[in-house]
Amino acid sequence: MTGADRLVVEGLTKRFGKTVAVDGLSFEVGAGHIMGLVGPNGAGKTTTLYCLAGLLPADSGETRWGGQALRHDDGRVGLVPESPEVYPALTVYEHLGFLARLHRLGPEWQAAAERWMERLDLARHRDKVGGALSKGLRQRVILAGAGLVRARLLLVDEPMIGLDPMGQREVRELLREMAADGAAVLLSSHQLGLVEALAESVVILDQGRERAAGTIDELRAAAGLSASDDLETVFFRILDRSG
Repeated sequence: MTGADRLVVEGLTKRFGKTVAVDGLSFEVGAGHIMGLVGPNGAGKTTTLYCLAGLLPADSGETRWGGQALRHDDGRVGLVPESPEVYPALTVYEHLGFLARLHRLGPEWQAAAERWMERLDLARHRDKVGGALSKGLRQRVILAGAGLVRARLLLVDEPMIGLDPMGQREVRELLREMAADGAAVLLSSHQLGLVEALAESVVILDQGRERAAGTIDELRAAAGLSASDDLETVFFRILDRSG
């Protein structure tokens, strides 16, 4: 892995008044990899994603991609929030067209948009406006947009909430495909089984601080557990040990 194909986060800190939501967090995730971000409520997971997406200003720390400060105006970063929102007055196709113009994509964007709509079962909804879409469909539109602009860093927050089993399977497959296509994926979820199935490495947060990080095998070893123990067991053991 080179500096040209990874996200480096060093000392990320975000405060809300006297509350430290993220406290000196550091990690790296490379292109083609999925990293899980897990922790109890209030651990700082969503705040971390929003800082990386440029929606919240960090109080201190550095975020770099390719050795340079992470930018949020070049289509490199895609965010799929827990409550996805799309432009309510634009149709699905118009939403993708707007993104294509915003990111100055060439005329080939139309064929790419058609492929993404087919891939995410959006073609039959192409003329529906965003305000009429369900949560699952809005999420698919956002994922299609991230695929269309080929986001290199994909930030995903609780992607399975509100999705039926078929939708959940599609999202799992899509995240794997986007990582295989070269995206670095940072996945925040309370569903530890999902994280264990998808992520090659995991950061465990508690009260804004990193409690442990590494591959699941490394976390098992740090927790003194066996290879048969799942991520949920590892999670609770590590948080117990950290107090």
